[in-house]
Amino acid sequence: MRSTVTSRPTKRAALPKGVWFQRKKLSTGDIVRYGYWGRGVGSVALGREGSEQFFINLAKVVAREPPDRTVNYLLWAYRTKVLPQLRERTQADYRKRLDLIETRFGSLSLKAMSSDLVARHIIEWRDTATESSRQRDYLIQVLSLLLNWGVRERLLEKNQAALIDRQYSGDRRDKIWSTKQQEAFLVAAPDEVRWAFVLAVETGQRQGDLMKLPWSSVKDTIIELRQSKGEVPVAIPISPELKACLRTIPRRATTVLTSSHRRPWGEGANGFRSAWGKAVRRAGVSGVSFHDLRGTFATRRLAAGWSLEEVAYCTGHSLRDLRSLERYVNREVVAAERAHAIARRLGST
Repeated sequence: MRSTVTSRPTKRAALPKGVWFQRKKLSTGDIVRYGYWGRGVGSVALGREGSEQFFINLAKVVAREPPDRTVNYLLWAYRTKVLPQLRERTQADYRKRLDLIETRFGSLSLKAMSSDLVARHIIEWRDTATESSRQRDYLIQVLSLLLNWGVRERLLEKNQAALIDRQYSGDRRDKIWSTKQQEAFLVAAPDEVRWAFVLAVETGQRQGDLMKLPWSSVKDTIIELRQSKGEVPVAIPISPELKACLRTIPRRATTVLTSSHRRPWGEGANGFRSAWGKAVRRAGVSGVSFHDLRGTFATRRLAAGWSLEEVAYCTGHSLRDLRSLERYVNREVVAAERAHAIARRLGST
């Protein structure tokens, strides 16, 4: 375990800026110092001061470090200290975008990257990217995360990507599965895909979380899980429709959902996406996606009289901003269903 006592950079040798030492008391009573490149999360252990391994590790680290006044340095530091702390899938996605950022802005000085003039260049760069509007927004999102980290580390004065508007609209409130579409899909889909559909429309969970959902999360009356996005804990009541579906699913693995090969769908669930696409085409369904089952769940529950808070506890939306649910919910459907319910209570029908 590292000692909490941290010394100032050594003055015993001409070491590069960034080398820090921590003292440790050995079982013999001797006090030795161990070197580290950087501080906090992502720091690189160099070894015992003065040892051969210390200088070997230091040489490796310094050889990778670009000039400390350029965006390339910021990228290097971010890749070294931040990326290793993220999930593997996120790391892979970020690396692709960071490489594009390096190609365009790597040689710029950090002072120039903080300049108000660079915002226009960022917008031009985004608009010329040969990707969808959603992917271009993701590119700006990664750039903003990088620059924001640079500001916190006192490497940059300002994050010029922070106020750039998004191009893609995530509003899919009109993309709700109709009863007719659902019936057609459930008839056309094979069992393994049909099970996934029912779980999604009856729980409001994302595809990735459902692919990994273990049987241990299924209780008598509720399903409990921690969402992979944001590590948000949720609990969903098991509806009669979901209960009936769960009774028909064989326990082939630790996960609820499995492929026709009787195994979990696997990392990335590419096999599931292929099977889903075939079922959609066979059913003749268009205009809606698997992710829209999340909005369908929220819309149907609100129409049934659930409160926004009750839906949020199932979907994982923040209670601080329940308005974020609006981009999933078809207000027209909810309003009509609630109006019919009120009319029945009033005895006007």
